[in-house]
This record gives sequence, structure tokens and C-alpha cells, in this order.
Amino acid sequence: MRVGITGANGYVGTILRATFAEEGHEVIAFVRPNRVTSESAAAMAGVAEWRPYEIRRPPSGSAISDLDVLIHGAWDLTLVSAGDVWGVNVSGSQQLLRNAADAGVRRVIFISSMSAYEGTRQLYGQAKLACERTANSLGGVSTRLGLVYGPGWGGMAGALRKLTNLPITPLIGARSHQFTVHEADMAAAMVRIAVSDMHLPEPVGLANPEPVPFRRLMKEIAASQGRTLHAVAVPWQLVSGLLKAAEALHVPLPFRSDSILGLMHPAPEVPGVALLKQLGIEFRNFSLGGDRPSSGTLRRYS
Repeated sequence: MRVGITGANGYVGTILRATFAEEGHEVIAFVRPNRVTSESAAAMAGVAEWRPYEIRRPPSGSAISDLDVLIHGAWDLTLVSAGDVWGVNVSGSQQLLRNAADAGVRRVIFISSMSAYEGTRQLYGQAKLACERTANSLGGVSTRLGLVYGPGWGGMAGALRKLTNLPITPLIGARSHQFTVHEADMAAAMVRIAVSDMHLPEPVGLANPEPVPFRRLMKEIAASQGRTLHAVAVPWQLVSGLLKAAEALHVPLPFRSDSILGLMHPAPEVPGVALLKQLGIEFRNFSLGGDRPSSGTLRRYS
């Protein structure tokens, strides 16, 4: 298949483009214009074509009509105000999804988040939810990614890992939980969904359905680096307030204030578990003891 991936230079996008290429598919990487010519030869391996892409100016239907699959993972995480998030991320994503549907792309997959659930307080989750509704109304698939972890250590997992390197780790949401997914399982599941014609009318969660207590999550992240977690519980309102003040001053940070809400108020459950099992998709239990697949790992396919 010809598979287009937006946000192809991000943590998840990099994993996806490598996995689809390994499976024999032709990968079309959509990245910011200034990144099209700046990739190293090693990083470009497996990519059939690089195309410039900006989320605020999505390509027309004719520019993506040659694709069999479009996976939309691009998202501008530097935007913090609701107006900017809706005006750029939501509007741009919705237009791209409409253009893909009009162009007749066989399978359109929107990469969402486990933060996107009915009643979420998080701006990020609310914005993703709005895009999910558009994707689903057009016959697309919305995949809610859990906390992605693995050798790449990117995204939120990478930010949490940096926290465990501190002499004292501020523990936010110590009584909370997260749903996790190993990066290899996430990518293999995405391939399986892309090649399938199975109708998925509701969002599906790409995560192990067993919640991982946040304190255990942080202890294992620290242990994976040979460290013992030394943590102190910190009121999340205090941390959120400090982050908001830094954002107002345009100080670059590994966390957004909105992310704190995602840690404090996680999704109650993983959606679509039964539907994914029909596709042979299951996810390993959370463990940082190594990358060898456990009995719960997604089964490979021929």
C-alpha cells in the first residue's frame, strides 16, 4: 500500500514509518517544509517520498488522492490557548480528514489520545475528541494511544523519564493511573488496522486495558535507568499554576500545564478492546524489564 503519515518526524511518526516500510509498504512522509531536506540518509531509509506539510494549511484532496492509507498524527504541541488549538490543530485536522474522504483514500486513521474521552477536562483531550467526531462521521478510524513507551523514550514517557533523573522527583497524581502501550505493539496494531477493511465506527484504544498506578509507573521508569525513585507528593494545582506562568512568559518546557490534567484525570477505561481482539490485536502488560515480547504481546501476522 501507499501509506501517508503526517507528523512523520515525531516520536510516534518515526516508529510508524519504519514499521510500515519494514512490512513492505510504500511510505509517504508528510513533514514541515524545513524538515524535508534536513534528514540524514539513515533517517530517510524506508521512506519512498517526503512531502511538505503544515497542519494549518492541509494539502488538497488531489495532493493525497494517490494514497491507499492516510495516518494523521501531526499536532502542534506548542499551542496552549484554546483559540490557537482550535484554530490550528482542530481546524487543520478536520479539513485534512475531509480532503482525504473526498479524495477517496481507502483508510483514514486519526491518531488520538486516551485523554480524549467524554467528560475530559483536558484541552488536548477535548480537541482530539472534536477531531475524532469528524473522522468517525467520514468513515475514518480514531485510535486513542495510551502512554507510549519503549526504547525510543519520546513523548510523555520521555518527559516522565527526565523527571526521574532529578534528585527528588515531584510526584503528581500519585493515586492516579495510566494506560500504557509498548511502541512496537502500537506500531504493529496500526499496521493491522491499516490493512484491514473492518469497520470501526467507534474510537479504539491502543493500550493494555490494565491500568498502571502512576507511582509504580514512575518507580519502574527510574529502575530502568538503574535508579531508585526518590519522590515527594506535590499538589497538582501548584505545578499547574507554575507551568501556566512559564507558558505566559513563553518559556520552553517539557510539560504543558494542560498535561497535568491528563495525569490527574486519566480515562476510566480503554475503549474498543473487543473490536481489536477481532483483529487479533492485544497488548503486552507494562514492564520495563526488557523488550522481549511477553505472552500478552500483539501477535505478528503474515
